[in-house]
Amino acid sequence: HADLRADYLGSPLSHACVLRRCHELVGDHRIYQFGIRSGDKAEFDWGKGHVFTHKFDLEGLSEALDALQGKPVYLTVDLDCLDPAVFPGTGTPEAGGVSFPQLLGAIRTVAATRLVGADLNELAPMLDASGASTATACKVLRELLLAICHRRPPCHL
Repeated sequence: HADLRADYLGSPLSHACVLRRCHELVGDHRIYQFGIRSGDKAEFDWGKGHVFTHKFDLEGLSEALDALQGKPVYLTVDLDCLDPAVFPGTGTPEAGGVSFPQLLGAIRTVAATRLVGADLNELAPMLDASGASTATACKVLRELLLAICHRRPPCHL
């Protein structure tokens, strides 16, 4: 989801507004989004002049990172970028997401930059009684930490 709304259900601090609030802090053309599969017309229209959005997949990630060479990069991973067949435990499932190997590849690619921080979000364990989504989120977090440590030895986990 684009998360670029000015407000959602009257709240400017909703989960659907997070990147709009980030934009207010960092300014135009400093936010890059990949794998976005949903959003409303108003946020996509607003986003055209303010953020770089690549819908549906992760293509173009390497080129975007080339433009950020040497600059500090913060990575936020909405785990609902994964297809709900792999990651059903989210409050905002959206069919047609990326595969687990594609996400890990993207994380490793971004970790090769000047990564200064990262977060994972959108896990709702109560929505997946199988526990598969929690296990997937833990694996993604582990791989993210390992990718960061690989770039900055020594790192002890």
